[in-house]
Amino acid sequence: MKSARMVLVALMGLAPTAALAHGSNGHPADPNLHVNPSLKDCSVQFSSDLTQDAFGRFTREFGSVSAFKHMGPPTTLGRRHVALAVTQMDFRVEEHADAWNDTFAHPDAYHELGSDLGIPKLTLGLGLTDDLDIGAYYTRNPNANYGWFGVELEYGLLHQSEGRPVSLAVRGAYTRTLYADDLDMNAYTADVSTGRTLWNVLTPYVGGGGDLVTARERSGVVELENEIQFVPRAFGGLELRLWHFAVGAEGEVGALNRLEMKVAALF
Repeated sequence: MKSARMVLVALMGLAPTAALAHGSNGHPADPNLHVNPSLKDCSVQFSSDLTQDAFGRFTREFGSVSAFKHMGPPTTLGRRHVALAVTQMDFRVEEHADAWNDTFAHPDAYHELGSDLGIPKLTLGLGLTDDLDIGAYYTRNPNANYGWFGVELEYGLLHQSEGRPVSLAVRGAYTRTLYADDLDMNAYTADVSTGRTLWNVLTPYVGGGGDLVTARERSGVVELENEIQFVPRAFGGLELRLWHFAVGAEGEVGALNRLEMKVAALF
């Protein structure tokens, strides 16, 4: 039990402290960046140049990539069992596209958003019954004005056994974008996944589903219609469990392709 507490403290120390990465200095100023010297980091701040089409694309990409992803196989935790995980999600955007350029402001013209972005997340899962898990995730950029909070429910329809070669689970989740004054965004997720555990430790899995993202602009510098975007996606991954630990990796094809890594403590 002492070792489990030590793992918990270590994981909490890795709680998200940064989010979207940005490029380094040492290059010419970008005249197309929207600059706000009061900012410490690239932040969600709509420009008067933002169009409805760009807002729709931003809703689809930003909203879907932020939506709570389970990041694990369709094997439930079991009654009263807990999983605490730190994950790192990486993805690419077209930083010069209007959907990203006109929705972010920057501390100066040298501080671009970057195309290769990464977000760390802290997730917590609890087994309510042998078949039903509940979970939550949180992240924020302390130097900017955005973060996310999400909750999920996962139900195990099938559990691998002698007569059942695979596990099968369905899942629903809700995610809210936090702290961004110019934006009211919510994502509703549903997916199904199946996997097979090998040698009692290794579980490859695949799945598919979609995110329904709603967004309302409230910036005061533009007047745009509300956006509702549905984003289908497919994903697959691998998880290795040993004792009270798990590591995993998952890839997704959707509005933005995603690669995510996980380290978890299981109690």
